[in-house]
Amino acid sequence: MRHVAAALLVIVLVALPASAIDPGRAEGNLTIDGTKIPLSYAYAVAKQKNELTGRNELTRIILTDKPLPDGAKLTALDGDLPGDLNGVIICIDKLGRVGHVAVQHPKGTYDGGYFEGIQDYDFKQRKGDAGTLSGSVSSLRVKTNTMTFSYDATFVAALR
Repeated sequence: MRHVAAALLVIVLVALPASAIDPGRAEGNLTIDGTKIPLSYAYAVAKQKNELTGRNELTRIILTDKPLPDGAKLTALDGDLPGDLNGVIICIDKLGRVGHVAVQHPKGTYDGGYFEGIQDYDFKQRKGDAGTLSGSVSSLRVKTNTMTFSYDATFVAALR
């Protein structure tokens, strides 16, 4: 019995590094009206302005299908992404609650504004290396006047 348990432990430990996500990367999807858009790149910037309080207390997470162009200012990406990028911008408060969501997709953009206490969005932080933000983000299916969207992704981003 000990040999079986030891063998299972070795299998689990060997498999863990293979499933790790590299910094700057994401794994998941943004779904727009049933069409999945892969989320492959991750960025994060701290001390962003909360429009409800006026304080620089939010962390902005940006997940995209393609890399941001060189020189893109993360602090300026509040409601939309440059060029033909698709993705989601999520702001997290100091308690780990989602307080802003914006989506960009091939047919346009959606900005949910700044809010508190909306249960449609979730963020779970994971332990990561110093200088990074690691976690998972997800949403329920959100219906707007022009589309229905949801997202579900795991990411590791260098925290700027």
